[in-house]
Amino acid sequence: MLPPVIRELVSNAPANFKVPTFFAAAPCLAAIATRIRAYYPFDSDPHALLLQCIISGEQSSGKSFARNNVEKVIMKTLKKRDDEQRRQEQAYRELKQTASKTEKLPDPPKTVIRTCPISISIAQLIKRADAPQRYFGTPLTLWSFTDELSAAVESNRRAFSNIKTIARTSYDLGSLYGVDYLSDNSYSATVDILQCSLYLSTPSALDQYADKGFIEGGGVTRTILVELDDALGEDAPIFRRLTEKQQAVIDQALDRMDHDVYAEDGTIKPEMFIDMNWLFPTIRDWCGEQNREILRSGSRAHNTFFKRSSVSAFRIATLCYYLYQISDCGTTRAKKYCKRIYLFCAQYILDSMLHKWGKRFEELSAQRIQGESQTRVPLFDQLTSPFTRDQLDELIKRMELTTETKIFVSKWKAKGWIKETQHYVYEKLCQ
Repeated sequence: MLPPVIRELVSNAPANFKVPTFFAAAPCLAAIATRIRAYYPFDSDPHALLLQCIISGEQSSGKSFARNNVEKVIMKTLKKRDDEQRRQEQAYRELKQTASKTEKLPDPPKTVIRTCPISISIAQLIKRADAPQRYFGTPLTLWSFTDELSAAVESNRRAFSNIKTIARTSYDLGSLYGVDYLSDNSYSATVDILQCSLYLSTPSALDQYADKGFIEGGGVTRTILVELDDALGEDAPIFRRLTEKQQAVIDQALDRMDHDVYAEDGTIKPEMFIDMNWLFPTIRDWCGEQNREILRSGSRAHNTFFKRSSVSAFRIATLCYYLYQISDCGTTRAKKYCKRIYLFCAQYILDSMLHKWGKRFEELSAQRIQGESQTRVPLFDQLTSPFTRDQLDELIKRMELTTETKIFVSKWKAKGWIKETQHYVYEKLCQ
């Protein structure tokens, strides 16, 4: 059983669009839940619910379902509030244009706008992020959506490169980004940019977006990639319309989420911490399982990708637990469901990254280390039983791995995978 809002949208989606609908809804709801904080087991600082998702599919593959869910269902209140704020800004600009040079103008309106187009300038994005910190002393999550990633990439490559840099910074609470312009017409500040995003893309546009710098610089590990399966000859997907009852459930949940952000006097409410300690054993078990697999394979892509897969899955699970809390779901059931959600999301996000970018990441890592590409082959499984330290040395050199031999031996011993039968001679205890 999924939490409210997500449950209604997923239940109305056709079978092959239920998972994409789930992941499309998550960053939208995370942006609304901007005051939620939780501690992750491997970090000492709190996390905000910051999620960045890309849905990739061929032309006419049904990606537009996400636009309907974003603009007409989940984000309509936020969009309405931002539209009112933009009208205040526009009215002030018109006043400045028509006022005489001697006329004293009122102070500019204190607007806070959270929805940002993907082609926004750096100065304007900094201004949007800084506004809630100036007026309320706290950052609020910005929201970015586009149903045509290709148009944004092609129209403004230089600015878009800068936006991708900010996207890496805006994944973490407390990670500052600053600009200091000489011109008085630009906006200079150092701010904590929080941003959730949902981008719809074709595979070719995604390849342009996720270039070498994006793959090596950590952009992919912050991205939840959902690839639509557009099988040949399939009928167009049909999404059922929301019933009045479903719409009422969604509106009630969204109103409650909005109430947890904005006070009646227009100020921002304090951060709301959610205790997720009960999920920590599940997180540690899954991460431990990934580490064991990495020791067998020696895969750098797996070693790099699984860590933030777990972080994004944790944030989704925290979001769902919050949604369960504002509904009528009991605590015991909510924890049970969220453990399943975490495990599903962590594995799905990791598998998607490895499928799309794993091979390329391995190639780039090898090129950076040795100056040439290589094919990554499992290390532990290639060893005979027994094997010698010299054999392991030779295999590590041939695979161009950078981890020292003694590290592999030490970890394999600690895991109970090998035992030393003679000096520098080892027997494998598992296959």
